[in-house]
Amino acid sequence: MDWVDGCIDWSVDLKTYMALAGEPVRVKCALFYSYIRTNYSMAQSTGLRLMWYKNKGDLEEPIIFSEVRMSKDEDSIWFHSVDLQDSGFYTCVLRNSTYCMKVSMSLTVAENESGLCYNSKIRYLEKSEVTKRKTISCPDIEDYKTDSQEPDVVWYKECKPKMWRNVVIQKGNTLLIQEVQEEDGGNYTCELKFEGKLIRRTVELKVTEGSPNQISVTNQFQTRGNLGPDLENFTEDCSYFLFCTKPGNSNYKMKGRHKLTPYSGESSDSSCILNTNVEEKLSEGIKNE
Repeated sequence: MDWVDGCIDWSVDLKTYMALAGEPVRVKCALFYSYIRTNYSMAQSTGLRLMWYKNKGDLEEPIIFSEVRMSKDEDSIWFHSVDLQDSGFYTCVLRNSTYCMKVSMSLTVAENESGLCYNSKIRYLEKSEVTKRKTISCPDIEDYKTDSQEPDVVWYKECKPKMWRNVVIQKGNTLLIQEVQEEDGGNYTCELKFEGKLIRRTVELKVTEGSPNQISVTNQFQTRGNLGPDLENFTEDCSYFLFCTKPGNSNYKMKGRHKLTPYSGESSDSSCILNTNVEEKLSEGIKNE
């Protein structure tokens, strides 16, 4: 934070707006969301005015709203269709005769790369390890939702429609990969429509192998008693037989009994959840088959 020409200057906000050319974009004055405890209506009622500028070098030029391509909407600028030339920094200034505060927001506009539905410079990044559970959300689409309904989102992998395998579930604007595999890495593009225009967001998923000691487990259980749908108060003895595979194709097996503890996650009434540390058991001297 600096004090510049009688105004508190918060410099550039951390949030970066990214869009493909031709998309509608809403740039919100970050003062009302991260820096002061008031909203636009309250600020206006106390006599504060909100003004917008575009930074050109060291200069801040007042924005003239044409209403055709760009309009002011309370605490925001709406670009009805952004151009490459709209990239840059936008500063909102809240002031009256005795008070002044400002912050800048960054907007990056890019075109699709040749033959693709995205530009790699404005992708979002997600990471996951093999065998982990991963949710990919369509990012920064809150401004395209209405009170009456959520937007219809279509997902693509490498810009092509895809028949997802059974462990990949689309729900609303998210993709849930219940068990990530190496081939799940790549570019996921979500697409929706707003006021007749297409909006696309692309997420690059990077998949890694995970820790060298990671163990995947396939288990078979025999339980005493009937497992009901209510697992919150369930405690049961469970005999188990575990087949464990470590990287390098080393196979292990073990038998035993273990006391089950309540489990708060999702399960079915035909399975029981074993709360044990397989890696610790292996380290106790279980032999390589």
